[in-house]
Amino acid sequence: MKKLVIITVLGLITAACATPPTNFAGMSEAELLAYNRGKPVMEQIYCEDRKQRTGTHIRRTDCRTVEDWVEHNFRTQQTIQTMAVGRPFN
Repeated sequence: MKKLVIITVLGLITAACATPPTNFAGMSEAELLAYNRGKPVMEQIYCEDRKQRTGTHIRRTDCRTVEDWVEHNFRTQQTIQTMAVGRPFN
């Protein structure tokens, strides 16, 4: 009996680890609001529609936590500032 319980618990743990991540890009706005309800602001999901860089008009939805967006924007700002610092004119 104990072996059956242990095997069942291990099976459930394995199944929980194998669950695919949530597809936030496929959620409606109402579903995202329901998902974010009660979560701290930095853990809430925010999605943004973007055009692909290839020059086509294909849009892509990019979903991240607010914390990830803040870090992404900070890194982007640092990159722009680094590129703006050039060699002095001779």
